[in-house]
Amino acid sequence: MVIAIGEVLCHSEGHQCKRACDGSGMERISSVDQRKISAFVRELYCLGSVNAILDRVVQSLSMLIAANSVFIPTFDPRTKIMSVLADNIGPELHELWPTLVALRHNNPALTYHLSHATAPAFTMGDLLPRSQWKKTAVFNEFYSKLDMQERLSVSLPFARPDSVGVVAHRIRRSFTERDRTVLNLVQFHISEACRTAKMYLVPPSASIVDAIESLVGGSFVALNSSGAVRYCSDLSQRCFESFFPQEKPFHLGLPATVERWVRREIAAFGTSELAVRPPQSLDVRLGERSLHIRLATTFDRTVQILFLRAEDPTLELAKLSALELGARTTEVLYWLAKGKKNEEIGIILGMAPETVKTHLKAIFYCLKVENRATAASVISELLARA
Repeated sequence: MVIAIGEVLCHSEGHQCKRACDGSGMERISSVDQRKISAFVRELYCLGSVNAILDRVVQSLSMLIAANSVFIPTFDPRTKIMSVLADNIGPELHELWPTLVALRHNNPALTYHLSHATAPAFTMGDLLPRSQWKKTAVFNEFYSKLDMQERLSVSLPFARPDSVGVVAHRIRRSFTERDRTVLNLVQFHISEACRTAKMYLVPPSASIVDAIESLVGGSFVALNSSGAVRYCSDLSQRCFESFFPQEKPFHLGLPATVERWVRREIAAFGTSELAVRPPQSLDVRLGERSLHIRLATTFDRTVQILFLRAEDPTLELAKLSALELGARTTEVLYWLAKGKKNEEIGIILGMAPETVKTHLKAIFYCLKVENRATAASVISELLARA
C-alpha cells in the first residue's frame, strides 16, 4: 500500500521550489513506513494535553525521519515573544535561544512560517542556496553551534494566530523527499491532535490556578479516564521535572513512576479494593525534599485529579525567616504549619513542652492570631504563595 502527496509549490522572496510528486515523480511511502506513521499518529490522539502531544512529537519524530534533534518553537505576532514549547536537545538549546530570538529578523525560515501558515514541509535549501545560508549570522551563531547543519520544518495550523512549527535537524545527511512526504503526512495529525486537546479541556485562567493551588497548598494535574494528562499546571510540571529528572521523556505527560502508580490507583477505584483500604498516596524523597501526590476521581471516573505537594524544609525555613522570629521560633513555626502537635514539635526539635509553648506565644503575637489553627493556616498560605 502506498500514500502519495500531490504537487507541492513553494514561493518565498522570488525563489520557487517545485516538488514533482504527481504521477511519474511522486514520493512513495512503504507499508513499513505507513505502519510506523499509524502507530505514531494513534499515540498522539490518545494524549489529552497539548504539552504531552508536543513532548511526544519531539521524542518520537526521529523514528520516522531519522532526525538528530527536534524542537517546537512558537512565535506570538502580537507580543513578538518567541519561545520553545518542546525539545529533545537540552540546556544548550535554551542557553543559545536568546541568540536565535535576537536574529529572528534575519531568519528566512521564520519569515516563511509567518507568511505560509499552512504550507508543506520545507528545507532551508528551498528558500536560499546552501552556500548563502551558511554565511548568515543566524546559522553561524545558533544552528552551527548546535550542530544543526540540515533543517526540515513545517507549521502547525492549530495555534493560529500564533506561529508554531516542528523543526527537525540533521548533522550531515540532507533530508530526502521521502522525509518531506512523511512530515507532510503527520503535520495534519499533530495539529488536529493538539486542536482536539485544546477543545477537550480549556485550561483554567492563571488566577483560577493560583486560587486552587493556594487552597490545596500545592499544585494539580487533570487526567482522563485512562490516566493521560489533560491539564498540567506550570507548578506541577516543575515538580515532575525536579523530582523525576531521569524519567524524561514523560509518557502520556507523566513520569514513569507516577504513571505506574496512577494506573494502579485508577484500577483500584474501579473495584471494591477501596472499600477495605483508603486511596494510597505516592511519596517521593529527594535528599531533604519530598513530594506527596494524592489521586481523586469524579463519581463517573471520567476525570482524575492529581494533587501534588512539595516540601523543601531548607527553602521554606528561608521563606519564614523573613518574619524575623529567630531561628528556633521559626523552626517551631515551620512544624506548626505542617500540623504537628506540641509534643511532636518538642521531640523533633529536642525542646521541652513548655519551651514550645513559649515559642508559640511569640508566634501568635507576631502573626496577630489567637490559636495554632489560624497560625498554621496563615503560614501555609504564605508558603504556598511564596
